[in-house]
Amino acid sequence: MTGEFIELITAKGDIPDEVFTVIFDIIDPVEKTRYLEALKNKAREVKRLGEVNKLIKAWQTKLSQEQRQEHSNKTEFTDAPIVLNCGRYVAKDMGIKYWSFSSSEPKEVEVCPHPILPVERYINIDTELEKVKLSFFKDFQWKSVVCECNTIYNKNYICALADRGVMVTSENSKALVKYLADVVSLNMREIPLYKSISRLGWTGEKDFAPYSELKYDGDECYRHIYRHVCTKGDYGVWGKHMYEVRKHKEVRMMMAASFASPLIEKVGALPFVLHLWGITGGGKTVALMTAVSIWGDPENGCLTRTMNMTQNSMARTAAFLYSIPFAADELQQIKSRWDSYDSLIMYLTEGIDRGRARAGGGIEEIKTWKNCFLFTGEEPITKNESGGGVKNRVIEVEISDKIIEDGNLTAAIVRENYGFAGKTFVKYIAGYGSEKLRNDYKTIFKDILQKTDTTEKQAMSMALMLLADKLACECVFKKDTPLCVGDVKEYLTSVSSVDVGVRAYDWAVNWIAANQSKFCKDNEIFDQGDVWGKICYEHVMINKNIISAELNKVGFDYTAVTKQWAKRGFIVKTNQGKYVHHAKILGIKAYYIKLMIDKGSFVEIDDIDDIPF
Repeated sequence: MTGEFIELITAKGDIPDEVFTVIFDIIDPVEKTRYLEALKNKAREVKRLGEVNKLIKAWQTKLSQEQRQEHSNKTEFTDAPIVLNCGRYVAKDMGIKYWSFSSSEPKEVEVCPHPILPVERYINIDTELEKVKLSFFKDFQWKSVVCECNTIYNKNYICALADRGVMVTSENSKALVKYLADVVSLNMREIPLYKSISRLGWTGEKDFAPYSELKYDGDECYRHIYRHVCTKGDYGVWGKHMYEVRKHKEVRMMMAASFASPLIEKVGALPFVLHLWGITGGGKTVALMTAVSIWGDPENGCLTRTMNMTQNSMARTAAFLYSIPFAADELQQIKSRWDSYDSLIMYLTEGIDRGRARAGGGIEEIKTWKNCFLFTGEEPITKNESGGGVKNRVIEVEISDKIIEDGNLTAAIVRENYGFAGKTFVKYIAGYGSEKLRNDYKTIFKDILQKTDTTEKQAMSMALMLLADKLACECVFKKDTPLCVGDVKEYLTSVSSVDVGVRAYDWAVNWIAANQSKFCKDNEIFDQGDVWGKICYEHVMINKNIISAELNKVGFDYTAVTKQWAKRGFIVKTNQGKYVHHAKILGIKAYYIKLMIDKGSFVEIDDIDDIPF
């Protein structure tokens, strides 16, 4: 009979289950092996040996599992999320125990004084690491916690669950680890297995968390943020009011940046900062709330953060948000921590965290993010001495008047109605097509460069915002006309204002003009104290040590600046091509920079009466 089933195997078609059930029902191991070899020979003839070997292994696993479960106890927890096989363990409402026969007298061993069991398994789509969701009953309610396998299968680490409420100590940790491992092993098919994610944002070409079927398996400290990316209230009420507040261009710019965040990864652009700054009471905070309400709850502490956090915390939060904008209010809260925000801006807009070593050895997963940053404050985020890289990565929008007429009403509306537009927008761009998105982005980018005197990186950020506003007008605000280059031209930084060499030169001219008493002049007797150099007709000789120290004070790098000055002809090089001249002033030789400048830039003592103010 068994041989007849084997002959049923052909080059095509399904292999009947009966072939395996009949063979594995054979008790005699010799006879069973003989038929298995006959099955493999037949499979080899029809060129299906690989497939048959996989099926044999799967049937062996299945039957082994069934055999282990046949004499297994069941968990008997009241109102438990799931009933599982638990082998030798007695798992009831009063706790989990088993009988040990390792000594001369059997003894009862307590594993855990309250119900606990694994209810779900997760495979993270980013890291491919497995996690387990545990449910436990304590304080008259079922609670849950998602754990790394390294935690629940290691007696040295599982005690960390005590902080989450599990009654585990150094005494029962070994028994609890064995219990959980046995229950998972006994219930591979019974415990649901899900794909999971530990962040928000794009998880593929069209899937976007939390709008996909993925389960969340990330840190508990970010779970509340994950939950706040949701919908609440009435989409129509939100949309009707947004049409009114969007009439102010500053609010619309903030919303455009918010919509632009999920486009960054799609078009291959870089993270950027939009900073709304200006008068107190102008509506900056409420404008930020409207931009955040696109995605979820805009309340402070939900999707809107305060800036009172460390740089590392900002990076970790940005990595968690991934495609959703990082929104933070009141930038001046952290002003005392930095002389300038330049290093913070560069760090956040790089889109990658620095590597860190694990306590137990190895390197932590390096976090990345592909979103934009929405900040508000009372002053600009960049300074005159900020590097060109910083200037390029920030779009600053200044407000001098109120931009939201009734801030209390707007805040109340977005607190009760939110989250619909983001879901609609993501669905729309998922069906838009990545190639079409990239082509539209390139078209807008080229248009900005043709019509403005700005840098490529500034144009990249603004192109994202204009594309986002265009798409939002197509799927959310269908009555609005998309913003054009002319509407946003005033917010773009010019090439010259980004150029470090030019900005440092302008600073140097003003610095010399403000300190003329420190410089001697041609054909004049100098007896006024410190000497920093000499003012000549077409140039100024400046002591190298003085100019280097003064540049560094205001944030310019002396070496980088002098190279830029030499390239633009702002300084005169020696015959040997060096930037520094060995010259004599007032009878003493020293090293000087020879900065080219018009004499008319300085005010002579005799000309004071001619100053027009």
